[in-house]
Amino acid sequence: PHAASPKKPRPPRRPGLFLLSFFAVGHRRSFVESSPPMPHTVAIDGRARPVPATWNELDRPLLRRLAPLLYRRYPDAPTQRMHLLAALLGLPLAFVFATMTPVQFLEICWLTDFLVESVALTRLPEPAVWVHFRRYHGPADALNNLRFLEFVFADSYFVAYAQTQHVQWLDKLLAVLYRPGRWWGTAAAGDRRQPFNEHLVGRRAERLARLPDDQKLVLLTWYRGCRQALEQRYPRVFAAPREAPAADTAPDGWAFVLREMSGGAFGTLDETGQQNLHTVLAKMEDDARRAEQLRQQYEAQQAHAQ
Repeated sequence: PHAASPKKPRPPRRPGLFLLSFFAVGHRRSFVESSPPMPHTVAIDGRARPVPATWNELDRPLLRRLAPLLYRRYPDAPTQRMHLLAALLGLPLAFVFATMTPVQFLEICWLTDFLVESVALTRLPEPAVWVHFRRYHGPADALNNLRFLEFVFADSYFVAYAQTQHVQWLDKLLAVLYRPGRWWGTAAAGDRRQPFNEHLVGRRAERLARLPDDQKLVLLTWYRGCRQALEQRYPRVFAAPREAPAADTAPDGWAFVLREMSGGAFGTLDETGQQNLHTVLAKMEDDARRAEQLRQQYEAQQAHAQ
């Protein structure tokens, strides 16, 4: 008899570039890989189900199913993954628990990695919200059209909610971001909202408090994603350098930063508050970078002198 030829090693599988399929076999189900028509597609009983691979691929209905699950407490990490996986696949949780074996779960639980590793949602899922037949418009994606004064108030309310979990702060955060549309002229700088007025926040927060909880959590998650993107884009601003404390360590947060930035390149206090958020943060990042370079040069000179 001829000796059996050794099997060729199987090439490594690239996540997201294959199709997982459930096929009913009696009362059990098995996985079979095949060539994929699109990334992150799972076929269940012959029906292909596309699975989002990034935060910005999540549509509004799916986000409203996922958001409450992200803020819920679970006994362990696998239980959380099972809940998130069922929502991603659009399946009842009882169906997933009853039909999926532990091996099958381990095969596809990585599909939820992006949900638990970080929040990278920057595409605004709710461009407008309705409360009692009145529409409130939101800002642009990634806070691109936000004024610095708006961010001062919005981030203060965000931090207050993160520390206390009191829903009143979340309502005020939404009241800063969502405002009625302009009744006159064209939208300035791509912003359909009325100009920000901090004195109207409390009254508008009472109206927006009527929004469903899952919708509020979606918008909270979106703001978290935008803030995380700001931290990555302007790391020195959010890292609290020694020369100029950032908002998290300043005596009264971003209001202190606003006062420190006024009177310089952006003009008076009111003029500085009306500057685009990214313009102000970019200026702060440049100043922090130059201060860091000067400190390194000074320390190098001191070391050389010794």
